[in-house]
Amino acid sequence: MPKRSNAILKLSRSLYDPEAVEAAAREFAESAEIAVSKFADRTEVSIIDGGDDVLLSEFANYALFLTIQSR
Repeated sequence: MPKRSNAILKLSRSLYDPEAVEAAAREFAESAEIAVSKFADRTEVSIIDGGDDVLLSEFANYALFLTIQSR
């Protein structure tokens, strides 16, 4: 069985709305296995199998776009 690649994004609540991060996770669900965890100061996104640099950047950009739209 091939090794699974994992990546974790730590997104500050002062910049990223947690609801926008969850919406982005739903949109990217077809590209990778994604789990969202909320903390007092940040939202962490775990990306499994598909967490290459391009996907991570696109995810963060999309979550930021959704945050801006919601404000």
